[in-house]
Amino acid sequence: MGKALGADYLINPLKEDFSKKVLEITNGMGADIYLEATGLPEIIYPAIEKTIWLGRVLNSKVVVTARADAKMPVTGEVLQVRRAQIIGSQGHSGYGNFPRAIESMADGMDMTKMVTKRISIDKVPENIIMLRDDKKECKVTCVFDWLIN
Repeated sequence: MGKALGADYLINPLKEDFSKKVLEITNGMGADIYLEATGLPEIIYPAIEKTIWLGRVLNSKVVVTARADAKMPVTGEVLQVRRAQIIGSQGHSGYGNFPRAIESMADGMDMTKMVTKRISIDKVPENIIMLRDDKKECKVTCVFDWLIN
């Protein structure tokens, strides 16, 4: 999905060394912003921390957007020495995410590839409840038949 939405690079941290790959792509710099949207912080966050520690970028930000049962294993020294920050973001909030998403759609990015489920208006209440816990669904779209017909 990342490639379909325009990502330049894809890294599967379950199959390849995330830190090594990021440092290779950035010529040893690392990144200004890391997005933890997997819901697997116990696996992903240590790799992000390692990349921050080994990279040359100071003041990196780790933006956490996914809910997870596991806690992030944070090493304070990385935050202190590398002046990194952890920031929580809920959907459209933080760093102008919502306006950027709208701008991307206006520029032609097809966001419908992210829709995991289409529902009718009468299914909205039960799906709002479902979205709290069901991590298989991420973007549910309410379809209004009267708009289409």
